[in-house]
Amino acid sequence: MLIKKDHLYASAWALLAVGALLFNSMFGGVAALIFLIAGLIYAASGVTFTLKTCKQNWELFLIPALCLTSVVWSDIPISALRANIQFLLTTVFAVVIASRLTFNLFLRSAALVMLIAMLMSLFSSRTALNGMTGEISLIGIFSSKNYLAINTAMCMALALTLSINKKIDYTSRALGVLLLVISTLVLIKAKSLGAIIFVIGSILISFFIVYYQNLSLDSFTRSKFNWFLFFTFLFLMLVIIFSLVNGSFNEFMYNIGKDPTLTGRTLLWERAINLIAEKPLLGVGFQSLFYIGNNVAEDIWAIHHVPSGAGFNFHNMYVDISVELGLLGLFLYLVFIIMVIRKIFNFKHITLGSSHFFAVVVMSYLFLQTFLEAVWFEQFTVVHFLMCVSWVYLKEEERYE
Repeated sequence: MLIKKDHLYASAWALLAVGALLFNSMFGGVAALIFLIAGLIYAASGVTFTLKTCKQNWELFLIPALCLTSVVWSDIPISALRANIQFLLTTVFAVVIASRLTFNLFLRSAALVMLIAMLMSLFSSRTALNGMTGEISLIGIFSSKNYLAINTAMCMALALTLSINKKIDYTSRALGVLLLVISTLVLIKAKSLGAIIFVIGSILISFFIVYYQNLSLDSFTRSKFNWFLFFTFLFLMLVIIFSLVNGSFNEFMYNIGKDPTLTGRTLLWERAINLIAEKPLLGVGFQSLFYIGNNVAEDIWAIHHVPSGAGFNFHNMYVDISVELGLLGLFLYLVFIIMVIRKIFNFKHITLGSSHFFAVVVMSYLFLQTFLEAVWFEQFTVVHFLMCVSWVYLKEEERYE
């Protein structure tokens, strides 16, 4: 590792980067600038290493490359170009930080700033009104209830990994336990049913994957089990789709006192299908739909009772990427997910609290929430940052410290 000579120096850059992303909603451009400065200094301090590690993780740059190309057909090329440069730099900095920092140093540094963010959110009185339901929800230091829930889930993933990491000191593990407790309280206070289900589900899935991969099975038996798991997952997806079609999902949501449109999501998806049909192959371009003056965007904002110019997406990763990058973007995204799954199930052993375990927890949660949120591939977000970090870990030998 290049950074072993100066752990304090490395820790400072990691803390600045993660902290800037977590507090992006509060400080906006200032936080983004801090992240860019910290990332540029860190990446530029070892240009050869930066280029090498980006080349090694070329898979992460397929979608950014398509996004950058989409500037050509975007209706707002200047704004799209700026967003693409920011997106590309976020990806580069995440890859460099993950590759250069020792695993335990990254966990400790990130956990410290995450604890501050979660404490501020827990004791925050900042709320937001949902225009579709009239519900008032906690948003803490973040811009919305959804971003609070998603960022809290990322904090919980790191906290869980740190707290069960046996290759780290007890003080750091105690920090992990404290972060896990505070994050859980924030998630409960946020009252996000979807986030709670996804967090619990991702943790259960992660422990199942660890148990399954650690079983002593010959290649033939494991292959059969893998196919069984695949078809089981496919069956569950078909059951969910059938429940949406025949109305049983709506009935279930009414019985638990929830909105069957998933807070207007199903209405959004219907609108998105029409947009995809208009530009099926390449889409409208990366972040080139929701801008002030676009009739489609203004109409969607008005229907969902949010101010013009507010950050918005289609609350479904598959739908959202199809609108922005067309079926080509959807294809690259599905290929990336398949590569992630293959990486995970090719491991012969996964240790609890290791870098591979952390990547499994993060990716499990991000995969589950793709059906109701669209937060992959966004500049200046902890979600994209940790997704990139997880991919780097999946491509390397398992780290314990």
